[in-house]
Amino acid sequence: MSERRIPAAILAVMVHLLLFAVLVFGFKWQATEPVLMQAKIWQDIPSAPQPAPAPMPQPKPAPEPVPKPEPIPQPRPEPVPKPVNPEIAIKKAKEEHKKQEKIRQQMLEEQKRQDKLKEEKIRQEKLRKQKEIEKQKVARQTEEMNKLLQQKAAAARAGIVDEYKARIHNKIKRHVVVPPDINGNPEAVFDVVLLPDGEVLKATLVKSSGYPAYDSAVERAIRRASPLPLPPDPSLFEEFRTLDLHFKPNE
Repeated sequence: MSERRIPAAILAVMVHLLLFAVLVFGFKWQATEPVLMQAKIWQDIPSAPQPAPAPMPQPKPAPEPVPKPEPIPQPRPEPVPKPVNPEIAIKKAKEEHKKQEKIRQQMLEEQKRQDKLKEEKIRQEKLRKQKEIEKQKVARQTEEMNKLLQQKAAAARAGIVDEYKARIHNKIKRHVVVPPDINGNPEAVFDVVLLPDGEVLKATLVKSSGYPAYDSAVERAIRRASPLPLPPDPSLFEEFRTLDLHFKPNE
């Protein structure tokens, strides 16, 4: 009797252990092979309650890619100045001072040169203006002198013309024989045309004295006085080509 109970007890313990293993590892078996697992359970232990199947896990949406942050530029470390020898620094400072002084002197010399050029340009401009003024002054003086000479020449020309016209008039008058029956001092006017040598080409009565005998006496005197005196300058002949001569018996 006791030997039969021992295997039954062992069998019960084994069944409970198997059931416990199924309950513990059931979820894992359902995820891989749920159908086969259920078939085995119902075949081995038909009386055990079947747990409800776990819901299938839904796939999570893929996360959007996060943009990588731009790297922040890191400031470069300033180089540490090397220690300078004081004597070298003083020497460099003196050389730099000499260099700057030389540049300043060159700038001053260039400025002086520019100033001299400017002064020379101004001086040349003044000289040019003075020369222009002198030139204009000389031109005015020359023009005035020429005018004066022309006036003098014209006066001399007029004087010579008047002188020779008077000579012509006097020469003709010396040949006039005045009739005795003339009363008063009548005037006879003649136009006389001369040749370059002074010969009378034509004598025309323009205005009668009222006494035909006196008019004829003057005309005869004009022809007897030919050739009439002319100035030696040939350029003055135009003043004597045609003469307007006036004669009165009492002059």
